[in-house]
Amino acid sequence: VPTATAAAAAAAAGLLEPAQPQEDVDDKGAASRHSYAEQCDAMEKMFMEMATQTQTEADSPGGGGGNSSQWTPFLSLTDPYSITIQGHKTKPFCFRIVFYAPTTPITAFDLLADVLRRHEWDELIDSARLVEKLGHGDAIHYIKMKAIWPTAARDSVLLARITEVAINGTAGGGGGRPRGRGFLNVSQSIEDSRIPENTAAGLVRMEAGIAGQLVTEASREDRERLGLVGDRWCRVVQIADGDLKGWIPTSVLKFVATQALPRSLNKVCAQLAAMPVAAESQLLARLAAQAGGKKAAASPPPRDAAAAADSRLAAREAGPAADDDDSNDSADQ
Repeated sequence: VPTATAAAAAAAAGLLEPAQPQEDVDDKGAASRHSYAEQCDAMEKMFMEMATQTQTEADSPGGGGGNSSQWTPFLSLTDPYSITIQGHKTKPFCFRIVFYAPTTPITAFDLLADVLRRHEWDELIDSARLVEKLGHGDAIHYIKMKAIWPTAARDSVLLARITEVAINGTAGGGGGRPRGRGFLNVSQSIEDSRIPENTAAGLVRMEAGIAGQLVTEASREDRERLGLVGDRWCRVVQIADGDLKGWIPTSVLKFVATQALPRSLNKVCAQLAAMPVAAESQLLARLAAQAGGKKAAASPPPRDAAAAADSRLAAREAGPAADDDDSNDSADQ
């Protein structure tokens, strides 16, 4: 077991307390560009490409897995809520989930994207903390997962981005590509010396690949196809991709895909059905207020996710002058 400094060990011990999630923040301000900004841009672009694929595209060559049988069906439920879970053929802990919740996209996003509230609906989560705010919508999170017998508990340090996006696509009938206004929550593992691995506590540091959720309005075609009553429904595409490290029996993977995930998703759908509908994203508004940007009463304007990420990456390659312009543009978001 690597020896950590007393300060690092104390910080790690604090993160592992089974207390309710809380904000333990090292706030370095709300700079529009930060050391992880380029990585955030890249993971946003990658997730959007995965989440906005039609089912035909997802299963075709080049659809992320490079073969024609990338995904295999795990579970499809219609009662009490429509939930479809697929597993990746070559990645044992990679899932693509599509579910429909009886609320607006904004309301669903505010609950799903708030890491400090994830324990309210995700039965696999033990605790979560906000480690550092990097800028408007970008942050570093720490998450500890519950142990599933006979395996050890897992934890991870995540780089995360939440933002509003504009999606240029066709109507989503039959699970097609969504269009219009969307809300994105995406994360990926990073290493952070402030949060060393704590194997002495029996924890295994897992590595999370691209993961998150894209929340959009359910199309009329989808509502009719699924028999969803009323027009207040949202469609959530969730990607969960990780390397759990260590020994994981097949029974645990099956339990997560067929029992734990469906229970958590049904729970959050029921919770959303009982929540008042939000007119604007309070989560994004709070971040904007903390960043000293736009008025707290309004969400930042939607943007085309792929175009925005491409432009920021291109600007950084163009040189310092382009970076300055890009920073100013990001500060306005």
